[in-house]
Parts: sequence; structure tokens; C-alpha cells
Amino acid sequence: MSDCRKKSVLLLKGDKKENMDDDLFVSMLSQNGFEVTCIPVLGFQFVNLDLLHKAIYHPDEYSSLLLTSPRAVEAISKAVADKELLHSVWSRKPTYAVGSATQLSAENIGLKVKGSESGNSEQLADFIIKDLSIDSFSSTSSLFPCGNMKLETLPNVLHAAGINVVCMTVYETSANGNLQKCLEEFIKDKHVAIGPTTEKAILTQGEKVFGVAAQPTAQHLCQLLTDV
Repeated sequence: MSDCRKKSVLLLKGDKKENMDDDLFVSMLSQNGFEVTCIPVLGFQFVNLDLLHKAIYHPDEYSSLLLTSPRAVEAISKAVADKELLHSVWSRKPTYAVGSATQLSAENIGLKVKGSESGNSEQLADFIIKDLSIDSFSSTSSLFPCGNMKLETLPNVLHAAGINVVCMTVYETSANGNLQKCLEEFIKDKHVAIGPTTEKAILTQGEKVFGVAAQPTAQHLCQLLTDV
């Protein structure tokens, strides 16, 4: 672990309202001896919240709710002010989420989550296929609030299994226009990404990505950095 303690890390993440000192990634990396500098790589803007509001209040039209990012959960929170009502209308429908961060965000607004141990969208899709009743495959659709840069893995795998998915773009992601300048100022030999969306944003800036964390967690990021 001695080599790990000598490394400096430029942590490229989506912007957050929370204090970065409380960020789990910063905390985990610091505890493992990394010197962390944070720069936002992505910006977010919520869209179609009126459509999301209508969809959330019509749970009978859907077999389940699919969540793959805390941003999607935040969009639901903005679209539906009454969290007790949100819990009551979706209590009889399964909510599936990938990753602990999305699970925690969903639970904080009253949703009961399944499948959060899935490390990526493909694994979550496999979990959903096994968990959903076969009767709901063709009778109703799964509601998938997502971003404009979402990967197609989840809906594609579910569609192939006969599960209808309604993809609803509820937030738009854009790259930080100052990212290239920030990268040039912070000279590093190697760049790694927390997940595929961040990897894509870095690649669009002409930078090489040497590794992507196996799962979007602080532990997996720290392991990746130790191995690089």
C-alpha cells in the first residue's frame, strides 16, 4: 500500500450540491493515502419534469420503475413534492436500482429498492428478468427515467427478453467546457473513470482513459487506482 500513499488523484465527477469534504469517494481515497483534487467533469439540467410527474402518478400503467443514477432519483424528487404519496402509489410496484448511491437516494425519497447490488446495467437487467413476473412482460412497461447520455444496455437487454421499457429523458448531461484546461493544469500520466458516462466525457476531450472502475463505488475506484 506504500505506493498508493504517494499518489495524487484528480477526481473528475459530476457537479454536486453537497460539500465535497463529505463525498464518499473523497473520504475513501483520502483514508487510503491519496491526495485528492476535485473538478466537475459534467453539468446537469433537468427536463420533462411535467411528463415525469404524470407518469409517477399513474403507476398502473407500468410494471416497475428503473433507476440507474442518483440524478434520475433527484428528478423524481423535483417532479413529486409529496414523498409519502410517492411511497404509497409505488409501494405495490418494484423499483430497481443499480449501485448503492442510487439505492440510498431512492430510499431517501421513500422508494423500496431491489437489485442495488448489481454492479452495472447488464447485471441489473439480468436481475429484473429473473425477478419480474412473466405476466407483466407484455402487459405493461417499465418506466425508465434517465439522462440524455444513458447507455442502451438496460433497455436493450430487457427488450430482448420481452420486457417493454419506456425511456424518459429527465435530465441532460453536458461536458464541462473548461475540462481540457483543467486537465492541462493538473499534469498526470494516467486517467481513470468512475463509470462509462464519465469515461465518455473524458474521451470527448481527447484524453486517454487507462481504466474504468468495475463498479461505481469508492472501494472499486480506490482498487483501480492502486492497480494502475
